[in-house]
Amino acid sequence: MPNDTGNVARLRSYLNHKARIKVSDGRIFIGVFVCTDKDKNTILAHAEEYRGDEQRLVGLVMIPGKHLLRMDIEDLDAGDEYM
Repeated sequence: MPNDTGNVARLRSYLNHKARIKVSDGRIFIGVFVCTDKDKNTILAHAEEYRGDEQRLVGLVMIPGKHLLRMDIEDLDAGDEYM
C-alpha cells in the first residue's frame, strides 16, 4: 500500500509467518501471525500455548495488547505450510 509507513510495511511483511509471543503471565504462544490492531491486540492461528513444561493446542487465539511483552518472527518461510 502506498500510504504505509516503514513500521506498518514491516509489520505487514510478517503476516502469515510463524510468530512467538510472550505474555505478561509468562506463557508463550507460537502460531501463524494473522492480524493486529492499533491497541496491539494480536491474533495467531494454529497456535500452541506453552506454560512451563506444559504444552497445548489452542488453535485461533487473540492476545490482548496490554499483556503482550514480546513478539518474534521465528522463521520467515514457516507460514507457507499453513497456506
